[in-house]
Formats: sequence, structure tokens, C-alpha cells
Amino acid sequence: MDDRRVGRLLRTVRQHLGLRQIDVARKAGVSQKVVSDLELGRLESVGLTRTRRVAAVLDISIGVDAWWRGGQADRLLDRAHASLVDYVVGVLGRAGWQIVPEFTFNHYGDRGSVDILAWHPRERILLIVEIKATLTDLQDMLTSLSKKVRVVPGIARAELNWRFDHVARLLVAGGSAGNRTVVTRHSATFDVAFPTRSREARAWIQRPHGAIAALWLISTSALGTGRTVTRARVRLRATR
Repeated sequence: MDDRRVGRLLRTVRQHLGLRQIDVARKAGVSQKVVSDLELGRLESVGLTRTRRVAAVLDISIGVDAWWRGGQADRLLDRAHASLVDYVVGVLGRAGWQIVPEFTFNHYGDRGSVDILAWHPRERILLIVEIKATLTDLQDMLTSLSKKVRVVPGIARAELNWRFDHVARLLVAGGSAGNRTVVTRHSATFDVAFPTRSREARAWIQRPHGAIAALWLISTSALGTGRTVTRARVRLRATR
């Protein structure tokens, strides 16, 4: 992120809207000095949280990205994501779920994909699984998952002919120290959005009943135990 460019954009948009620094500061709940520092490109001294609050007043989105050894970061993240998907597909398959990995949808402008869509025919439960190797933008993730819970069940009924009485959601993330720190730091949000946690989530997958909203953190050691299965052994129902 180019701090100076962000500062220039904040200042230019503020002036375009006819606002003073103090006006923006009051709306964002910060001091005028914070706004001034941001416009000078001093984002590091202000911090990401206050930067986003000020930017939101001006309807500006602030994004943060990271790079590692050229393009290897994306490959590393993709590999971690794929490992989590394979592991969860194996667990669900052995527990009798029917599975469609990477279920894509486009419904009146609401488009996206579900990492794993699963159905338990006996218990008549639809499970929407979101996989995150790294927990980053929680607000974006919660908004995206909410859209999927709203849109995907109807599509699953129509396209897959799955019949269910309950819709459950499961957020799966790597069990890294960083992810656990995020969960602890935002415990209030996770307690509301995903009140069921790892041990109970695993037990529910084996003997599902009703709907849950769960967070399942999977450690790297679990991914390396060899307990996953190839997708050829999992019962898939992907005809659409």
C-alpha cells in the first residue's frame, strides 16, 4: 500500500466533498490531528483501524496486501487452502455426506462460489462450508457467507434436487497461531457468528442434527496425518 498516495486521495476526496478536516474527524470519532497525519501519508503512526474509520467517512475503501518472494505467496496460500479443502472433503465423505466442492452460483446478480457444499440425506441438512487458510478481513468474510446462506439453499434445491429442513454453516480455518490470535482478539464477533467450536463441530459432522454455525480450526499436524482421502472415494453429486 502506497501511504502517500492514500494520503493524497483522502485529502482530495475530502476537499471534493467540501469537508474540513475537523468535519471528517468528528464523523470518524478521531482527532483532527489523525486526519492531518493521514493526509500527510503517516498511516503507520495512525494505525489501520483509525485509517479505515476515516476512509469510511469519505466512502473510500482501504485494502492491505502482502507479497512474499515474488509470486510465491499466492501459490503457498493456494496450497494451504487446497489442503484444508481436501481434508474437510475427506471427513465429510466418511461421515456419509454428499459433497460438491467449489459450488459456483449466479443468481440475479448474486454470484460467487462455495468452497464445499454438502448434504446429509438422512438428516436432511444442507451444509455451507467456507475455507480460509488465513483469517483476514472478517467483515468481508461474514458478508460473503451471509449472502451464500441466503442464496445457495434455493439453488441447491433447484439444481441438485437436494431436500433439506436445516441449513448449517461451517467456517474452517488453519489452526495457526495467527488465526487463533484473530479469533481471540475478535472473540465477541466469533461467539455470535460461530458459537459452536472445533470439537463440537467435528462431533456434529459425524452425527448431525439440526443446524449449527461453527468455527473449526484445523492444525497443520492434522493435515499431515494422512487421514484425508482422495476425492474419487468421496460420494460426489455434482450433476447440475
